[in-house]
Amino acid sequence: MTSDSTLKQKRENTYQGVVERFSFEAVTLVGNTSNENVSRNIIVYLPQSYADSPQREYPIVYLLHGMDSNPEAWFAPTANNPGIEQTMNRLVGAGEMGEMIIVAVDGTSSILGSWYLNSPISGNFFDYLTQEVIDITENRYRAIKGKRAICGHSMGGFGALNTIMMRPDLYQACAALSPGGMMMRDHGYQEHADFFRHQFDLFAKGEQCEWFIHAYLTILRVIAPDSDNPPTYITRNINEAMLALEQFNLSATARDRAQFLNSQRKETLPIYTEIGTDEGESVGEPILENFKAMIATFTALGVPVSSHIFEGGHIDKVGEQTIRGLRFIDSKFN
Repeated sequence: MTSDSTLKQKRENTYQGVVERFSFEAVTLVGNTSNENVSRNIIVYLPQSYADSPQREYPIVYLLHGMDSNPEAWFAPTANNPGIEQTMNRLVGAGEMGEMIIVAVDGTSSILGSWYLNSPISGNFFDYLTQEVIDITENRYRAIKGKRAICGHSMGGFGALNTIMMRPDLYQACAALSPGGMMMRDHGYQEHADFFRHQFDLFAKGEQCEWFIHAYLTILRVIAPDSDNPPTYITRNINEAMLALEQFNLSATARDRAQFLNSQRKETLPIYTEIGTDEGESVGEPILENFKAMIATFTALGVPVSSHIFEGGHIDKVGEQTIRGLRFIDSKFN
């Protein structure tokens, strides 16, 4: 007699989803000042039953990658992460998660990432994410209306949280994993104006700057742009730039959007976010404390959020993080 554990192992080993890739020209990015590529590459994981069940529709999850990454990274096995394809095959095959479509979105840019925001310089990446990607993907694949979620890591975690606060009507769940440490709460950026001025000058000269400066430049191309100031394309006034950064973060967005968010039925807007104990610092402040402050802000505003702190750093446990995020989303779909 075959044991239950043997049968479970057999299902895990035999379940096999299908991975497809397609590209399209993003109208929302056409004509951008910094010449970001308008051709976008999308990777889709389809459940094993998809081809044999032509009338069946599936929940759909949009995955947002981090800075200096791309959609392929979600599928590339590493020591700490078997990749989405293997993860889904194992979880669904073992009966631990329902079948769903997974869509890895292309948020790349010439300065290491778009942060999934609209910019008069880089292009309208928020519109691309919330309009074009959804329309094109869901016209192409059979997604259930009312079972759409968004999930991301790092820059993508920021993108997921920001997007669901701005467009809660589009998504039924959100999982934000290690969501961009320097963009979680208010910082005293004006105290660091000289540092940023020097770093921006290095970038403008084509010299090596701190890698995270690319993230700040991307954000500033949204909140303090100057199309007449290449190659940074941000305001020449450093004080203006620092003040803009102080006013732009997830806690500030929550304050701006709380009344609207709280007017929605809370049970239709489940948000999960998590971070590791070893994230380090951002602008001289511990990122873990920034995370706790953000959660406290969300809670005080009545924005529904579940949070978790795990033992680890920013990238060493992405595989485990992804599983927790997908499990959370799956629990809200079923």
